[in-house]
Amino acid sequence: MARERVLIIDDSADIRSFLQDMVLGPRGYVVTVATDGQSGLELALAQKPDLILLDVNMPRMTGLEVLEALREHDFSAPVILMTFYGSENIAVQAFRLGVRDYVRKPFEVEEVLAAIDRALTESRLRRERERLMRELAVTNQQLKRHVTELGTLYAIGQSVAAVLDLEKLLNRIVEAAVYLTHADDGGLFLVDQESGELYLTAAQGFGKTQSQGMRLRVDDSLIGQVVKSGAPLRASAATGDIDLKVKTGYLVRSLLYVPLRLKNRVMGALGVANRVRDQAFTQNDQFRLSALADYAAIAIENARLYEATRDIVAAEVLKQTVVTLSHYINNPLAALSMSAQTLALAVKEGRVSGDGELIARSVLFTEMKVEEISAVLSILQDIVSPRSTTYLGNIKMIDIEQQVKRRLEQIRKKHEA
Repeated sequence: MARERVLIIDDSADIRSFLQDMVLGPRGYVVTVATDGQSGLELALAQKPDLILLDVNMPRMTGLEVLEALREHDFSAPVILMTFYGSENIAVQAFRLGVRDYVRKPFEVEEVLAAIDRALTESRLRRERERLMRELAVTNQQLKRHVTELGTLYAIGQSVAAVLDLEKLLNRIVEAAVYLTHADDGGLFLVDQESGELYLTAAQGFGKTQSQGMRLRVDDSLIGQVVKSGAPLRASAATGDIDLKVKTGYLVRSLLYVPLRLKNRVMGALGVANRVRDQAFTQNDQFRLSALADYAAIAIENARLYEATRDIVAAEVLKQTVVTLSHYINNPLAALSMSAQTLALAVKEGRVSGDGELIARSVLFTEMKVEEISAVLSILQDIVSPRSTTYLGNIKMIDIEQQVKRRLEQIRKKHEA
């Protein structure tokens, strides 16, 4: 029963006491009484009860006069008229004035209760409908908010997954965690595969500078418990369920840690804390942060694989560069060596002419080869300069083979001329 309010208007103390103590009170109704028609009308207009039990004959105002006054004030609550035997004609007038039902005195308890149930059925159904409509509106709001949150989370997850630079990725994950949970601080810890310790890779909020390079033992920290158990940890100082003195050297009011899980391996933990705001994290905060952690774990692994692949490709490109340049340096050096040997042999055999034609040709040849070597070394300098040192990414690396051939061809044409 919804604690419905009933107003009894009757000048008989026995009737009022019987209805209040024997019929209505024990069944949870909230009862108000009036001893005459005038005071009953005033109470009805002031308190707007859910039901009125109205006597016919009363001092100051009769029951019919009260009904007429209620009708003038557009009073909509149901009214049950209480009459004596032989006064059915009054009941007929009362129905014309809007009375919902009537009972005849003396009456039985069950008779009164049945009349009350009939009279309140419509208002009960109306209240139930209004309650259901309110619940539906709240549910729709929650659903709409949940859809919006999922859309935001998906967009953030896509944004995180699109970053391949590991340092930028780690910072973006922490920024997203603080944004999604409306937290004061955030931090991302990863497991060092060699030592097994946790090291802070990115942080936002108070303690960021102080905590750079911070390392924690898994067994000695709250966030380590999350990594060890693979289960989230949500705590608040207000509930006193855990000591929130954290390793960064400052107290927090509430915290939330979730594991970064990749397949069956926990690679670290993502945490947020409220240091200023006295607000605990909710189950919804935990859901959002856990979803972000799932995105983050995959994105971190992809970024690591990308960096490893980039290093391999860069090493291969550098290797090819060295091989190519070595080829174009060794060829002129070999030619110079053979030219020197030829000249030495000619001198030894006395084949050097008086005008020194062979020596002149050897000198010219040497000059050409020296220029070729100088050109190759110049290209090498271009490669290692800040403008051309990028092997991957948006900057297109110079074509070494084409550059060397083009410069050597220019040198040959110059000397042939």
